[in-house]
Amino acid sequence: MKYVSHIHQGILDRKSIKNLVHKYPIILFLIEDGKKSKKESVSGENYQFIYTLNPMPNFKPKTPLVLGMHNGVFGTMKPEMEIERFEPIPILDSPLSNQLTLYLVQELLFCPNEDKSYLENMIATMADLLVKRYYLQEELSCNLQMGLTPFLVQKIQHYVKKHIDRPILTSELAKVARLSLHHFIRVFKKTTGETPHQFIMRLKLEHAKKLLISTEDSIIQVGMGVGCDNPSHFSQLFKTNFGIPPLKFRKAYHINMLSA
Repeated sequence: MKYVSHIHQGILDRKSIKNLVHKYPIILFLIEDGKKSKKESVSGENYQFIYTLNPMPNFKPKTPLVLGMHNGVFGTMKPEMEIERFEPIPILDSPLSNQLTLYLVQELLFCPNEDKSYLENMIATMADLLVKRYYLQEELSCNLQMGLTPFLVQKIQHYVKKHIDRPILTSELAKVARLSLHHFIRVFKKTTGETPHQFIMRLKLEHAKKLLISTEDSIIQVGMGVGCDNPSHFSQLFKTNFGIPPLKFRKAYHINMLSA
């Protein structure tokens, strides 16, 4: 679906935006205010480019969309466009949005006296890209209210198994799911019934059980194979989860007194 029809006008005064959003509910901003930024300024100078754009006839956003880049970071602002209330939105930051921004800013800064009409289609294209990605985030957030998808849980499980021989942080799994840490912890427990830490430890100990059965590695080696360098701590974890220390588990299995 295409969201943006074409550019309406360029504006330099941010204060005038709030009087126009009812008529042009899509605003694109490219602002560098000279403060410490994530990326270096293209020119080393401050700049402020703001555009009102017309939505497609079949697209009527519920609220005004003020999207763009501030100091090298993509995000959104309220119609009042108060820089202090700028909210970063990581999903807007893509290779394409970065390339478009770089080109636009270079053209707008370095050729100030030339006709810029040739840039109008590109400005509209960039706004359309940001609106699409903004609504993609909305859709993802809506879906995740019901929990993680089976595909995403499988992807997280694969990541844990791939890195089973080292400590794994919950923040790593949140990045795999492309969610904030707080949101990830909440929906993960809702979906699996386990905290991320419990999930990681269960997979590690299940893998340790397989190593005890299928290899002759020492208990120390098995513990290190699941990212636990402290043998006593590993043995205690194993006993807590399976009711028997790892060495006794191995011996019992091999004399057919315990099935794995």
